[in-house]
This record gives sequence, structure tokens and C-alpha cells, in this order.
Amino acid sequence: MRDFLLNNVSPFPAKADANGHAAVHIAPIATGFVTHVLGKGNAKADAAHLTKLISDIAPELGATLRSPSPGQWFWVGDCDVSQGRFAEISGQIPGEYAISDQTHGRVRIMISGPQVRDVLAKGAMIDLADGVFVVGASAMTQIGHIGAMITRTDDDCFEIMVLRSFAVSLWHELHQMAAEFNGPHAG
Repeated sequence: MRDFLLNNVSPFPAKADANGHAAVHIAPIATGFVTHVLGKGNAKADAAHLTKLISDIAPELGATLRSPSPGQWFWVGDCDVSQGRFAEISGQIPGEYAISDQTHGRVRIMISGPQVRDVLAKGAMIDLADGVFVVGASAMTQIGHIGAMITRTDDDCFEIMVLRSFAVSLWHELHQMAAEFNGPHAG
């Protein structure tokens, strides 16, 4: 647990969601939490078991998991979690899992709209087609030069998670990739 309180300050511009793209909307997810969960590789450490466990321990937070690799998940949610509540949750997680609060080390960006796959195809190194990358799927990839985790959250909506130090670079990269879809009101 942290010995001092961290102040979560957004790395994005003050008017981050005023982007002016007609067919693509890019916005930071300003609130919420990101928790890294590692399974110790036994048969019990799987997504279904972890989802039930989280639902039992912290039902108010939801059990939304993103899996970058076997035995590893990011548990994300849209509400803020206090340091005390995180300590309670950590104390109830059984030994086959290790958890680490990553809220201050990672940021999430939502990108959506009818042209979102066309935009992401310019820089993401994975196939985002409907039949290949279904709603709920997650993958580690690169967007340009930036390592990122992409999750498809709805038909035309993707969440991108990166280390906080890459947030501004990714922000600019996404806007460059979406530039051809600028509408008449773009600024």
C-alpha cells in the first residue's frame, strides 16, 4: 500500500473531448480505476473464477476484466476507489492472485464513431474486423510507436489503455490518425 496519497491529475488538455472530428469521437476516461491482477498459473486462476471473486468481494465496482495475456488481467471500472477500499479488497483476494493498483500509472481513452476502425487501422497492428475482434475482446498491440491495450467495448467503440507517460503522445497520434475525418466545425 502507498505511504502517501497520490493526486490523480489528468495528462490530457483541458478541453480534451472537444476534438471536432465528425465521424470519430476521442475522449479521455477521466474517472475510474485500473487494477493489475496476476494469477499464479494454477487451474483456479482463470477469468471466470476471478470475475466471480471480484463480484463477491466488491459488487459495487463491477467485475470488468481486460486480459492482455494468460493469467493476467486489468480490472477496470468507472468509479473512483479510495485507498482504504483498495486495501480492504487486497486483504480479501486469495493467494492465487496478486493485485496492484495501477490507477495512477495508466490512463484510458475512449474512441468511438462510425469511422473508428478506419482510424485505428492506420496505427494499430491488429485486425479489428467484426468477426475477428468481437465486443469484449482485448489485445496488447502498438499504435504507432506506443504500446497499448485495445478493448472493444461496443460495436463502434474502443477503449485504449496506455502507461500515463505515453498519454499525451497517444492523444496526439489518435488526432493525427483521425484528421481526414474532420468535420466542417473542426478546430
